Amino acid sequence: MPPRRKTTKTSSTRNFSENASKSAEFFLFSIQDMHKLKYCGICLDGAFIESTATERAANLNNSTKSFQRDPAFWDAILVFLLIKRTDEELDALLTRLSDCSCQKEDAQIKGYHDKGSEWAEMSMARMHMEEGDAGRFSPGRCAFIIDLFCVLSTVLHNSGVTSVAKGTSRSWPIRPTDLIPNGADNLVENMLQWYRFVPDTIIFHVTGLVLRLCQALLIPSLIRYKFSHTVIQSCRQLVDITMADFAQDIDEEGRIRLVQRFQFRVSDYAAYLRNLQELNNTKPDCYSELMRGCETKAMQISSIFLYLSSDPKMSSHNISEVVDEFVMFGQILFRWFHMHLYPRPDMPVHPKVEKLDSATFPPPASLFRDPAQSALLAIHAFRTDRHCSAYKCTNSFQSAGKEFQRCARCKVVAYCGRECQTKAWKDLKFPHKQTCSVLRNLMALGGGSTLFYGEGAATYMAFPAILGNWKMAAIHEDDLLLIDDWNKLITESRGYPMPDGTEWTPGYDDYNEIIATLCAKGRGPKARLLNRLARWPSEVTKEERLLKNQPFWGEDIIC
Repeated sequence: MPPRRKTTKTSSTRNFSENASKSAEFFLFSIQDMHKLKYCGICLDGAFIESTATERAANLNNSTKSFQRDPAFWDAILVFLLIKRTDEELDALLTRLSDCSCQKEDAQIKGYHDKGSEWAEMSMARMHMEEGDAGRFSPGRCAFIIDLFCVLSTVLHNSGVTSVAKGTSRSWPIRPTDLIPNGADNLVENMLQWYRFVPDTIIFHVTGLVLRLCQALLIPSLIRYKFSHTVIQSCRQLVDITMADFAQDIDEEGRIRLVQRFQFRVSDYAAYLRNLQELNNTKPDCYSELMRGCETKAMQISSIFLYLSSDPKMSSHNISEVVDEFVMFGQILFRWFHMHLYPRPDMPVHPKVEKLDSATFPPPASLFRDPAQSALLAIHAFRTDRHCSAYKCTNSFQSAGKEFQRCARCKVVAYCGRECQTKAWKDLKFPHKQTCSVLRNLMALGGGSTLFYGEGAATYMAFPAILGNWKMAAIHEDDLLLIDDWNKLITESRGYPMPDGTEWTPGYDDYNEIIATLCAKGRGPKARLLNRLARWPSEVTKEERLLKNQPFWGEDIIC
């Protein structure tokens, strides 16, 4: 048993019950030696579960209300999860967790064992590993690690992006660096290593939540280690084992097992991809680079998941609506990476993807060609962006913290500090001294802050009114072009290359065969092909330019 520590006024206290506080003390003592734990995994799992009653209650109540979390407790857990270990050391740690020599005659330890056994059974149900893997993925070896990640996901889900970035959060994590204490590369390396040894997709879910809070601090490392590729590989593994189960005669118990496994894993994949998709609204270049190299397979996986979720062998069970998110994931990937261009092969998709695509693509050409539309989109992009607005600066809200401030005059651009603010004010090509005045004039004539500073959908709903006001005010086109050109320069100066249709990463060789199997008579709806004649407005402009350079352009041709 650990020695009882005296509570002092300066000691870290937990806003939990006395039982949770004692359990936390026991737990922290037990993991002091990160390589040689004092108790088995089941015992530690029970102590951890007892320590985190408030966090788990927030998840059960679907609460987003802030609650106090002891930084020292969660810092210790991050240290445990992110300490550098070789594969041999990690395997030895998991072996130690599965080896129980605890003194169960002690009432406290027995209580933790009972609680741990109860939760281990539920946690292992997430994984649904095959019987042959029981030795490698036993409850004693894996359940404790799974529960660490599961409760951590709840804590991060309830954390505010703004308060964490500013370092003003009232509970852990207080600042982004709390999540990457040893650097971003270390976090990504450890997440990949944990997944190799404890292959629960909750690890992808947690990584997506860390991305949400750390953003620019984490993105380069996720790109460097091709983290999204690992996620998509895991998606394909789920497809293969689910298809194999479909090919067998399984009883009702087997069907329930199949559905639970599919539900758990797809929910975690969606959580990761959802946080990537949010980047597409503010950092499209980062989104592109995170998916580059696995984009075709990710698009194909989206339709396969949609078919699997509605297969007759799952139809008697309620599959989470989260699967429908893959409609959007698949459609955006197809168009964003120009998969409609030849000589890329035809790729049939689920009809839900085709329906969304028909309703949303191509976007209105005026959105890209009209200077007023382009300028308005640029203003909106800068006002919501959390990157420094100075030329070639890669700093962000997450890296600058409290130093990240918007211009007090226009309230559109933002800078990571006084140095970038001064540099931008005197910039040779687009000095903010000039663009600031233009921005303020455009916003005043467009309807003022009421229209420009809306939140969410209200912002886009105000666009017609703003454009109408500009038209009545006879805004000079030079001002609109100035803002559009400035936006393009800043955006291109700090990012990764955007997809332009010149790159192509092949998908799965057996994709068409899988789709044909899943949409066979009586199994699923007929697959559709997306309209390959539909083009981005920029592609239409490029093709027109090429045609105009051909002989006979503009002449009547007599056949």
